[in-house]
Amino acid sequence: MKFRLIHLSYLVVLLLLASCQKEIKTKDGLPLMELEGIELLNTPYAIVKVIPLETNQNNLLGDHLTLKFNENALFIFDENARDVIHTFDRNGNYQGRTVETGQGPGMVARITDFIPTAEGMEILSTLGDQAEVIQFDNNGEIIGQVGLEYFATSIAKLPGGHYVASGSYNLPLVENRLAIINEEGETVMEFLANKHEILPAQEKNFSTIDEAVFFHEIYNTQTYQVTEDQLVPQYQFDFGKYSIPERFFEMDFMAGFELLNQQGFAFISHYWENEDKAFFGVDVQVNGELKKHQVILDKENMKTGKRITSATELTAFFHPVGLMEDHLVFIAQAPDYLSLEADQLPDNSPMVQEGDNPVLLFVKF
Repeated sequence: MKFRLIHLSYLVVLLLLASCQKEIKTKDGLPLMELEGIELLNTPYAIVKVIPLETNQNNLLGDHLTLKFNENALFIFDENARDVIHTFDRNGNYQGRTVETGQGPGMVARITDFIPTAEGMEILSTLGDQAEVIQFDNNGEIIGQVGLEYFATSIAKLPGGHYVASGSYNLPLVENRLAIINEEGETVMEFLANKHEILPAQEKNFSTIDEAVFFHEIYNTQTYQVTEDQLVPQYQFDFGKYSIPERFFEMDFMAGFELLNQQGFAFISHYWENEDKAFFGVDVQVNGELKKHQVILDKENMKTGKRITSATELTAFFHPVGLMEDHLVFIAQAPDYLSLEADQLPDNSPMVQEGDNPVLLFVKF
C-alpha cells in the first residue's frame, strides 16, 4: 500500500491516547518532541541483513556517502570526492559508474544532487549562480536539460512530475528556501522566506518513500511533507539547552558559530518516515564533539525512544542512510562492521576485509 499523507489524523490519535495515558505534548497542533526528555534505549539495534558493497579498484568509497535507490539498484555518491555516482544492484554487486563529472560526452560539470527515476537518472548541477537538471536514460545517455529559475542545492521529484527544491539560506540568490518547479524549470510556488543572511549549509533536504516526499533543513526544528501545492508541517522538536538562540541569526558569522560551539547546538540531519514509524537524526555538537541522537517515533502509540552514537561509540550505526524494505539502513565502514560482536549479526553474515568498501546494515525499525 502506498504511503499517503495522514498527518491530520494524528490529532484524533492524540485525543484518544490522552484518555488512557500521559498527555502527549503538542504545540500549534503539531506533535512536539523534547530531545532531552526522550527515553534513551539501551537495547542495541537488531541487524536482520547485511549487504557488502563490492570492492574493486574503480569504486573505492570514502566515509561521507549519500545512498539513493530504486526497485532495481543502489546509487552511491561520495560527498567528499563528488565526482561519480556508483551503481550497485540490490545485492551489492557493482554495476558501474552511472554519471561522472568531466568535460567529455555524457559527463556533467558538477553533481550537486540526483534523482533516480524509472527512465534513468536526473542530475542537479550548479555552477556559479546557475542551476540545471540534466536528464539521463538507463543507457547513460543525456536525453534532456532543464535550466532552473530557482537556485537549487537539493532536489526531489513529486508524483505529478514537478520538482521540489531547496536553496537553503543562500541570500541573496534565494529569497525563499523551498520552491515547487515545473517540468520547464519555472518556479510555480515558493515557501519559507529567507530572513537572515547566514552561511548556507550543504545538505540533502529531501527523502522519498513511495510517492511521499519529506523535507527537513538545518536551523529549523520542524519537519514537513511536500505535495504539488502545499508544504505540510509534520513534527517539531524542542532542543532545550541545545536550541539555537535567535541572536545567532543577527551575529557576525564567526562570532555566531563561536557562540554555538561554546553553548552547544542541535539540528535535524535526517528525517524519514513510513506508515508506521518515523526516524529523526538529530546532531548535537558541543565543544567540537558530535553526537548523533537517533530518534524513532512509533506512530501507533506516539511514543519515542532514542539511541546515541558518536565517532567512538556504536560507530557501525553512525551513518544512517534511509529506509528500505521497512528497515532502517546504516552504511558502516568495514573496520566498524568487523568490530561488531558475532551475536549482533544474523547467521551467515558476509566476510569482509578491513580495506573493503562499506556494508549496508538493515535493522529492525
